[in-house]
Amino acid sequence: MITASIKFLDNGVNIDLPCRNGALTDNLGSAGILINPNALLLSNARTVKINLIPEDDIDKNIISLINPTDTLGKLNKVCNVLNSLDYRDYDMIQKGLEDNKYRSLSNLLDVADRLKGKRRGKENLR
Repeated sequence: MITASIKFLDNGVNIDLPCRNGALTDNLGSAGILINPNALLLSNARTVKINLIPEDDIDKNIISLINPTDTLGKLNKVCNVLNSLDYRDYDMIQKGLEDNKYRSLSNLLDVADRLKGKRRGKENLR
């Protein structure tokens, strides 16, 4: 979905999101970054520079939702949740992104989690 190109001092690493949380931490560590991904602000340009490279227009829309308090861990979680959605729910999210219905990554995550929960509930009723 999204590639995070990360620079720290003279080190760099490219990480394809989504990925497992452990892999994210390991990849950051390989560049000498010992900060927990859930504490690594995407806007932290003073010490760790993170350039986000979208794969398509949907990814561009996801990136546009980032605010100054969002972290690499949160973006990875959003990508993981979207990646695991039923295709019908993903299509609904995609349409919402195209129509600018979401205000933030948190808002997008809440909607995706709700859709996933509803789908799971319907499947349990069968």
